[in-house]
Amino acid sequence: MLMKNVKNAKKTRKEKVEEPYTLKRFLIDTVQVVGSALVLTFLLLIFIQPSIVSGPSMQPTYYSKDFLILWRHGDIKRNDIIAFDSNNPTHDDYIKRVIAIEGDHLVISDSIVTINGEVIDEPYIKESTFKGEIDMTISENCVFVMGDNRNDSHDSRVMGEINLDDVIGKVVINFNKLFR
Repeated sequence: MLMKNVKNAKKTRKEKVEEPYTLKRFLIDTVQVVGSALVLTFLLLIFIQPSIVSGPSMQPTYYSKDFLILWRHGDIKRNDIIAFDSNNPTHDDYIKRVIAIEGDHLVISDSIVTINGEVIDEPYIKESTFKGEIDMTISENCVFVMGDNRNDSHDSRVMGEINLDDVIGKVVINFNKLFR
């Protein structure tokens, strides 16, 4: 009995004839490919955003025309590099390093940055001497940012704290460094 079913199954497989590729099949395949591409694009735009650096304020970490990918979600921590809306009349987007987060006590004096009583090590900065005397506690839902090129950076020393609602995303990839 078992042998007979196996033989019938083999016949059924051999007897299957491939269906011709019809216009209907073509349209279904096209809709599936285009639909998948649109869904993937939509999801990528929710989570990531491209950005291009303009200006010297983040040198030597990033240079003008570096192509960056920003991650739009997640917590912002000290030392993250973020892009944010400057809220100036032209709504320029800036890229800066997060120096202090909400609740931190920040003191900047004689080019030394202290957070919560501890001097922070900043091997990434271009100049070891820079302007700015600050003594403040960072407000709720805000961060304090500075450029790595401290003498040529329009940052929180001038603009004040950055509201987290203005953050576009944090830098996760620099394509220019990948291909240098």
